[in-house]
Amino acid sequence: HQDTPTEILHTVLLGVVKYFWGQSVYLLEKAKLLDVFQMYLDSIEKDGLNAPCLNADYICHYKGGLIGKHFKSLVQVMPFLIQDLLLRTVLDGWTSIGELVVYVWHTEIDDIEIYLMKLSWTIEDFLNVTAKCTPSILISKPKFHFLVHLPAYIRHFGPAILFSTEQYDIQSCVPAGMYT
Repeated sequence: HQDTPTEILHTVLLGVVKYFWGQSVYLLEKAKLLDVFQMYLDSIEKDGLNAPCLNADYICHYKGGLIGKHFKSLVQVMPFLIQDLLLRTVLDGWTSIGELVVYVWHTEIDDIEIYLMKLSWTIEDFLNVTAKCTPSILISKPKFHFLVHLPAYIRHFGPAILFSTEQYDIQSCVPAGMYT
């Protein structure tokens, strides 16, 4: 397993970010605040953000069917949207996730030791906040544990964004109609 790095699209965006999104939506709906959240999301000035997919109507209507580009956009703005809507621990979680995404989407690393130290602290902070929010998810979802190994993979393979393995997914599938 040491030669198979953690794939950040599936581990981070479609993993821990998606899990936090699901929990946040659940809490917003329970408190009957999803409409307020949608209004906040719709009012965000999107110029200057690296967030092309922040259509509030779409995100709130299809909240259970979002894909990576939606989560990458949401992670940049969630702390601002939920600061007065959800608990402080959830806000802390989104803040940690935002820092984590910034670190793992680096394409160049100037000083690997400092970078890995900061990344490790960010992962540790995120896991600690997650333990406060919903501790059971740490043992039921392995993607949280995969984060612990990310610094070692980055040391071995370089920036996480550059060792994406998803380009090979198409080679491992069976073409439709091959056996008919």
